[in-house]
Amino acid sequence: MTTTEHPPAPSPAQRGRPRRSGLSVLGVLGEILITVGVLILLFVGWQLWWTDVLANRAYDEGRAQLAQEWGIDDTVGREPPPVRAQYGKAFGLMYIPAMRDRAWGVPIIQGTDVSLLQNGVGHHESSALPGELGNFVVAGHRTTYAAPFSDIENLQKGDQVIVETKHGWYIYELDRSEVIDAWEGWVLDPVPGQPRTTKPTQELITIYACHPKFSAAQRYVWFGHLIDKFSKSSGTPPAIERYGKDGKREASGTMLSPDRGWA
Repeated sequence: MTTTEHPPAPSPAQRGRPRRSGLSVLGVLGEILITVGVLILLFVGWQLWWTDVLANRAYDEGRAQLAQEWGIDDTVGREPPPVRAQYGKAFGLMYIPAMRDRAWGVPIIQGTDVSLLQNGVGHHESSALPGELGNFVVAGHRTTYAAPFSDIENLQKGDQVIVETKHGWYIYELDRSEVIDAWEGWVLDPVPGQPRTTKPTQELITIYACHPKFSAAQRYVWFGHLIDKFSKSSGTPPAIERYGKDGKREASGTMLSPDRGWA
């Protein structure tokens, strides 16, 4: 008689052991995706929080440096002397009463390179300086790096933009806003909306930021004009008197609107 040999039966432990090759691949992939997600969240947190910390520190240093350089204004008369600016350095401070939680005492840097906008708002070198005939153009972050123009879309016609320089105060009033594509450069012209060769007859201002938030596809732009300018030895703008240089002062017994000052 011929006997057929059979392979030994698998042990109970072997019979109960699942095949893990496919599941292992899925598990590793899942862990990778989770890790990537955590890294993205950390990066977003760094962008939204840590860059604010760095920018606010840079703002404080910029203000302190300007205070040291400026000293006490000794201008004779009401007319402030022309503003001077050097590339890469702050030459002024910007105050926007309607956005004073973020845009109050922000250093104005000469130039608009990305690295410079981490230290304040940036003035386009080819545009007019404060108080000059033509278009004073300033760009600022809407997200990250303290986001001084975060709520630019909430500004309204008639809101003020105040600029402080070594010798003077310049008060601009906003007239209108517009959303444009990122490539449109006409907002930098001496008279926005007119041919580039148009000779300006007014002191204008243009401020802008990326739009919508977290996108650079468009720009949210506000246009305005100068309503007053005077030397620092001649006085202080009413809004600065009301809120103080730190933007936190409130007159006792007077109701303040959360966005636009005195109600």
